[in-house]
Amino acid sequence: MKNRILIGCLLLLSVVSVLFQYHYRVEADSRGEQHATDTPFSHDLFNQVLQEHVDKGKVDYAKLKANPEKLEAYLDLLAVAKPAEMPYNTQLTFWINTYNALIIKGVIDHYPTKSVRKIKLFGGFFSRLKFQVAGEKYSLNQIEHDIIRKEFVDPRVHFALVCASKSCPPLENSVYLSETIEEQLDAVTLKFVTNPEKVRLDRAKRRVYLSKIFKWYKADFTEGYDGVPDFLADYLPAEDADFVLAKDVKFHYLGYDWTLNDKK
Repeated sequence: MKNRILIGCLLLLSVVSVLFQYHYRVEADSRGEQHATDTPFSHDLFNQVLQEHVDKGKVDYAKLKANPEKLEAYLDLLAVAKPAEMPYNTQLTFWINTYNALIIKGVIDHYPTKSVRKIKLFGGFFSRLKFQVAGEKYSLNQIEHDIIRKEFVDPRVHFALVCASKSCPPLENSVYLSETIEEQLDAVTLKFVTNPEKVRLDRAKRRVYLSKIFKWYKADFTEGYDGVPDFLADYLPAEDADFVLAKDVKFHYLGYDWTLNDKK
């Protein structure tokens, strides 16, 4: 009897150990210098991926997982790219496109799944998956917080970065380009702010219901603006802008739906 209990305990410990290692170990992409290529860097391959697999903000992950060649070839380019040598706007578009591409890569590597939160516990999808970019290994958090938010300081990027979840901004089916980045950032911001599922005005109750993005990154909306209400007002019709700027209006944050933005 004692032997059976001991064996049972050992088996249980083994299962727990495997689960622990899966959820808490760092997974690093093995790309490196072996992927060096003479092909000039461009986002064309990722643009093709988006065109072929994204529809109305939803991603056909099953189809992409079955045919990942273009995405993988694009990631090979990212692994050896030299963004530090690029002009400012080109760097910005490089990192935005990189983030969105790596989000997709992280999902299809663990697909099928219902949410990025199920891939690694306690936000591990964003902190414990590492990808080779520009000769270094980065987590998604490092790319977003240490590079994009820190070096480019533009609140509009929050509506271009897509975390593969329903409450995120919808994924565009084309890449960001340096020559059009200003117009593109304004367009995705306007689309987000005027979407009643992300920002909703309740005049009767004198309330504004808005995405938690505005709560999590509240400090970012002081860059060039006098806080979130002032930022919203810049993208709303005049009457709505006056409403969100009124002193008696209260702001309430909507629940965040982490369900995968899966076309299926």
